[in-house]
Amino acid sequence: YRVLAGALIYFLLLSVFYLLQNIKELQERMEREASLTAMLREAELNKLRAQIRPHFLFNSLNSVSALTLSDPPKAQQMVIKLSEFMRYSLSMAEESMSTLKNELYHAGLYLDIEKVRFSDRMLVEETIDETCDDWPVPAMILQPLLENAVKHGVYTLTTPSVIRLTVECRDKFLFIVITNQFDPETSSRKGTGTGLRNVSQRLATLYNRTDLITVNKTQNFYSILLKIPASRVES
Repeated sequence: YRVLAGALIYFLLLSVFYLLQNIKELQERMEREASLTAMLREAELNKLRAQIRPHFLFNSLNSVSALTLSDPPKAQQMVIKLSEFMRYSLSMAEESMSTLKNELYHAGLYLDIEKVRFSDRMLVEETIDETCDDWPVPAMILQPLLENAVKHGVYTLTTPSVIRLTVECRDKFLFIVITNQFDPETSSRKGTGTGLRNVSQRLATLYNRTDLITVNKTQNFYSILLKIPASRVES
């Protein structure tokens, strides 16, 4: 009986040892997988952010090039605004998140650049709830959408065009609405949808949700609604 009891205890302890060892290996494997997932998510975000800067820079430099001959003072204004905007863009290269206040300020720089280009043809109306200033938002999330509003709206019209930006926060969400007029015949022939696709992919990556962007299109108006949750998915 003593030998049998000793053997039983030995096998019981051995089983517990291997069980603990397996649990430890499982935890380590889960940690490695979580780390890999975080790295992949960050790599995806870096890739998506990298698509924004060259696209915007290419368009802006084309505008500067045209203005250097027709209106050098405006070209100088544009270069100064572009320099400040790009400085922000580069400073946020390693960050996935910013604040609404920062995003609105630098989105304003982008709009100032385009105002130099389009002059009185481009009007901007803003309704901003200042209590939302500190809301965390993905860095560089507004510029691609505003660029779409310019490219598919202001650029397609010969008459003055209004871009409306509305921001409010309620029910644990930040709501951002960008609306612009457009010419349906001209707008349909422009663009590849890179900016909108980029924003949609970034939101899905950061928040693990696919219902945070809504596009509404009527005969002459185009509207985009962003819903930014109060917190994002942690890696």
